[in-house]
Amino acid sequence: MEWLVMDVLNFQCFLPTIYNFLWFYLKAAKADADVEKRAKYLAVLALSDHEQLRYWPSTVAAGVVIMASMDSNQHGLYHQVIEIHMRTKDNDLPECMKSLDWLVQYIR
Repeated sequence: MEWLVMDVLNFQCFLPTIYNFLWFYLKAAKADADVEKRAKYLAVLALSDHEQLRYWPSTVAAGVVIMASMDSNQHGLYHQVIEIHMRTKDNDLPECMKSLDWLVQYIR
């Protein structure tokens, strides 16, 4: 019955991915084109790792933007991302960042 109601009201349901949150964190970090390019590349790589399914897509997106900012030596950018992400109830960003360590070898 719920599907019928959603169909009649023309609701479109979808599951959020890393990309739904990536633009938000890039904007929050005021990222330049280089950081954005690196973050998007890292997001593609992160999607290939099934271990990232343990974390919310917003957490993985925040981790990817932070890693791209750190690699570009723009350390001031990622503080805003951390501050915004810490407003959420989950506090597994440091753990997620550790699981994304393997991505650093592909940045360069």
